Amino acid sequence: MKASDLVLGGNLSFLFKGPPGFGKTIAAASFAVNGPIFLAYFDKKEPIELLTFFKKYRPELLDRIDYEVYNSQNANQYLNKLIELSRNCRYTAVITDSLTSMTSAAVSWSIGFKNPSGPKQDKISKTIQMAPSMEEYQVETGFINQAIDISKALPCHIIWTAHPLAGIKMEGSGTSVNVTKVNTLVSVGSKVASGIPGHFTEIYHFSQDKEWDDKTGTTTVKRIVSTESVGDEMAKTALGLPKKLDFTDKLFYEVWKEALSKV
Repeated sequence: MKASDLVLGGNLSFLFKGPPGFGKTIAAASFAVNGPIFLAYFDKKEPIELLTFFKKYRPELLDRIDYEVYNSQNANQYLNKLIELSRNCRYTAVITDSLTSMTSAAVSWSIGFKNPSGPKQDKISKTIQMAPSMEEYQVETGFINQAIDISKALPCHIIWTAHPLAGIKMEGSGTSVNVTKVNTLVSVGSKVASGIPGHFTEIYHFSQDKEWDDKTGTTTVKRIVSTESVGDEMAKTALGLPKKLDFTDKLFYEVWKEALSKV
C-alpha cells in the first residue's frame, strides 16, 4: 500500500465525546445519509432520541438505522456482532454508544461468572454482595481492546461515543500531594482510558452554546462540535476541518461533509 492511495474522508474512526444529551447519538446516526448504519446501544433501554429527532428532520432515514441493545446480560454478544460484521458488513458506519456504558456493562457481565459461594451474603436480604476486583478490571481492559481491534477490520466508518466522567488525580505524598481534576472516558477502571484516544483518527468534543434573543425573549440552544482541544477537553482532527462545526437543527453528517469538501 502507498500513502498516495489514501482518500481524504475515506473510512475513518471517530470518537464523539461530551455530556449526555448534547447530540452525540443523533450526530453519529446522521451518517445514515450515506447509507445503512448499525448502532450498538449500551446507554439506555432504547435509542428513543433517534425517533424524535429524525421524525422531525428526515423520517426516511429511520429505515436505514439498525440497532441492538446491549447490557450486562449480553455484553459478550456485542463482541460476537463485531466479529460477524468484520466478515460480512453491509453498513456504511458501525456505532458503539457509548464506551462509558459499555465498560460498566462488561464489568457487571464478568461479575456474573463469580462463584456464588465466594462473596459475602447479606444476612437480612440473602442477596449476594459483589464488588469489582482486579479480575474484573482486567476483563474491562481486554473487552475494550478486543472491540477496538475488531473494529479496525470493519470496511466502514467506526464511531464510538463517550460521556467523560469527572474525577480527581492525586500525585505525590505527605505534604507534597498534588490534586488535579481529570475526565475519564470509562465508568469503572481508569488505566485503559488513557490508551483509547490513540485508536481514533477524529476526536470531536460536543458542547452547547446558549444565545438570548432580546426580541422574542427566548433562549436558543446551539449544538457545537469542537475539532480542537478546548481547555481540559481533548479533541483533534487529521482532516484540516474548522475549529468548530455548528449542527443546530441540521444533520451532523451533512455539516461535516460540507466542511470536508472545502478542505
